[in-house]
Amino acid sequence: MHLNVREIKTEDFSTCANILVEAYNGEPWNNSWTKKEALLRIEATMSGFNSRGYVIEQNNKIISMCLGRIDYYYGNWSQFCIDEFNVLPSLQGKGIGGRLLQFVTNVMKDEQINKIFLMTGGKQAAQFYTKQGFVTSHEGSALEYDLQNN
Repeated sequence: MHLNVREIKTEDFSTCANILVEAYNGEPWNNSWTKKEALLRIEATMSGFNSRGYVIEQNNKIISMCLGRIDYYYGNWSQFCIDEFNVLPSLQGKGIGGRLLQFVTNVMKDEQINKIFLMTGGKQAAQFYTKQGFVTSHEGSALEYDLQNN
């Protein structure tokens, strides 16, 4: 299977929105994303100077994406925060996600980024990242405040 990995372009956003919708509207997430919502998510994620995005193409068709941003801290310390990482559901389990993650890892190492960070909810996704060498972070806690009910 010949795959091409490259940086995302603005003209890819619509196709990536379709992938996001397909990935999240099925198992295991069962969300109800619309293309409009997905496109807004992608445009917002990619709008900053520190945004980074990468796609994998098969036969010139985008089949996977990784979108995120670099967070900068003191002492030249930085991390790449993955905000979206999706593979077309019909192609999951074929090593595509692993290949994209390896590409992103190499790019971040070349940019001298210290860590890759992400948050996920879902056993299947957590198992994928663990298989790729990620470990559970013990730095900080994920907290939320419900603005609609407080």
